Amino acid sequence: MAKNKWLGKGIYIGVIAVSIGICFLGIRSNANQEQKRKVEYAKTTIKNEAIKIQRLNNQISQFYQVDNKEFLVEPLEREKLRDTERAIITLKTEASDFDLENKDFSADTLEVAQGKKELLLQIEDIKNKSDIQKQVTELLVEAPTNWSSPNEVIVINEKTTMDQISMIRDNISKTKNLWSQSITTFLNEMDAQVKQYEDLKQAVDKMEKEGRLTDDASPDNFIHLFDQLDQVKNESLKKDLSDKFDRIDELLKKQETVDSVKEEEGLPSE
Repeated sequence: MAKNKWLGKGIYIGVIAVSIGICFLGIRSNANQEQKRKVEYAKTTIKNEAIKIQRLNNQISQFYQVDNKEFLVEPLEREKLRDTERAIITLKTEASDFDLENKDFSADTLEVAQGKKELLLQIEDIKNKSDIQKQVTELLVEAPTNWSSPNEVIVINEKTTMDQISMIRDNISKTKNLWSQSITTFLNEMDAQVKQYEDLKQAVDKMEKEGRLTDDASPDNFIHLFDQLDQVKNESLKKDLSDKFDRIDELLKKQETVDSVKEEEGLPSE
């Protein structure tokens, strides 16, 4: 009786052991199948990503005026640029992108990985150029209509300073291409306009102090400086200088009248 009891338990335990073994083998088989599926999916996806690389490269080309990828189109579609950047970032190039270990990842991703890197560099180039052009525009009365034209007429705004221009110049100092050359041309013109205004303003201010003429306020000096007024392109800055010239002109006329009276009376002029 006892022997039959232990025999029954042994059979029961054996059945359980066999069941567990079968389950384990099933799980292992499923895991192997899942692993194989992931590897195959990775290989197929990498091929598709290579096709996406070319499509995304074509999309990036649309942000430039021509194929040489120097000057940006205007206006730049920022949302479209962000969408393109997101599509590049999500390109799968690593084992972890497929929930795989490096040792199980046999797909050749070198081409796709390099392509992804180059695309992201192009995106950074576009964003950098756009940011620089925005900084330049903020120092002008109006944005240039053609960033590639060295003959583009530009006018600084009233608050533009040499320091602001120098900061932009520093930001493009390491870039050597047609675009940076064009931006440098704009900056040089902006520098010249700021210097021209500041030099003229300083010279005009020297002719008047606290409502009185100084020794610099001779008629010849006045005419010499006044002839430079039309070279100031910003209308607000030009008006500011023009108002100063008007006050000095009135003072010169008064002084001339006083000097004439004194000359008639035989008194020394001032």
